[in-house]
Amino acid sequence: MELEKILSQIKSKVGQTDVSDQSIADYVKLHLPDDAEPDEAFYDKAVKLIKSFQGNMSNFAATTVRKQVDAKLNELKNSQSPEAETPKEGDSELLKRLEAIEQALANERKANAINSLRNSVKAKAAELKVANKALWNDVVEFVKIPDEATEDVLLDQVKKTYEQKLKEYTGNGATPYGGGQRAAAQHMSTEEATAKREAFKESLRKSGKLPKKEN
Repeated sequence: MELEKILSQIKSKVGQTDVSDQSIADYVKLHLPDDAEPDEAFYDKAVKLIKSFQGNMSNFAATTVRKQVDAKLNELKNSQSPEAETPKEGDSELLKRLEAIEQALANERKANAINSLRNSVKAKAAELKVANKALWNDVVEFVKIPDEATEDVLLDQVKKTYEQKLKEYTGNGATPYGGGQRAAAQHMSTEEATAKREAFKESLRKSGKLPKKEN
């Protein structure tokens, strides 16, 4: 089984996680012999391990920052006198920095979750046998992910957008899945379809949804 498919299966069983795709892939390569097919026992062991890592990561990040913030708040509270109930400027700045660290960790967890979702849906290309993998990946990258979205919600959104764009680029005869397009039913040449796809990507770059092309 392809590595992408195995990763997709594991991540669908694990759910949202901050454990990187590279770490999961390294685990698979280390514990699954080449050309071997993973069974349920393999998946169960991988899922339990990743969930354990996730729990440790989340607990460490949340506990460490929260302790720092709580300690500083207590320090400020205990150092205040009836005559001076406002914290010193230096203490106030430090507290702001601690809160900024806490917010940065929360943002990082959210970004990791979004990247994990996008990579999971990208990996579905092999399972669905999408006809135009490059277009599929483009759609996955630019489509907006709603708050608290699941893999199924994002997959449904990507499929609808992908099918619509493929129809625009190659005509009504385009076959979105199954590994290829029926050449006889295409309404435009490969060159025209490629040009339309590049124009689409350029519009995404201008709107900031894709990084600018390097010269």
